[in-house]
Amino acid sequence: GHFHCNEYDDLRSRWLEQTIESFIPGPLINLITVSKLDGRQIGDLHPEFYDKVLVDAPCSNDRSWLFSGDPQQAVLRLMQRKELSSLQFQLLRSAVKALRPGGSLVYSTCTLSKAENSNVINLILSSCRNVVPVDISGMARGVSQEFTFLSGTQQHELLVLPEKGRAWGPMYVAKLKKVSST
Repeated sequence: GHFHCNEYDDLRSRWLEQTIESFIPGPLINLITVSKLDGRQIGDLHPEFYDKVLVDAPCSNDRSWLFSGDPQQAVLRLMQRKELSSLQFQLLRSAVKALRPGGSLVYSTCTLSKAENSNVINLILSSCRNVVPVDISGMARGVSQEFTFLSGTQQHELLVLPEKGRAWGPMYVAKLKKVSST
């Protein structure tokens, strides 16, 4: 198979390429492509091309300010939340277009924001009739000793809560499946 990574940001794209070169064995490196496309266009450029898609969406990145004392950064993040959910929805819609029927889609962020997490997923589910949620609640049971999860989420989503002194969270994940062509 082939693995296509896309990162629009120049700095993050270079970091991604360096990481791949550092960790992927030589014979496998030719199976990986890195592009710097606007993710909102990938669905139109490669319709129903991918078996699996991960949308690790730009988000308000709560961890960076949850444990810092910088009030200006907190204000900036709250302002960004209003704009980010629209971009996240557009990226998800493009990912659905790029996904083959029967393919799976994982959406992830590193924010606690319902507007950037559940609301974006609910909007995709209500606007794309060819997409259904996939139950991932079993994953939480398997790692419940390591992570603290927000209770009350839907079966197709998990939200790892941040903990002081631990290197993870927040981390939101939702899984969807494309059942038919658009």
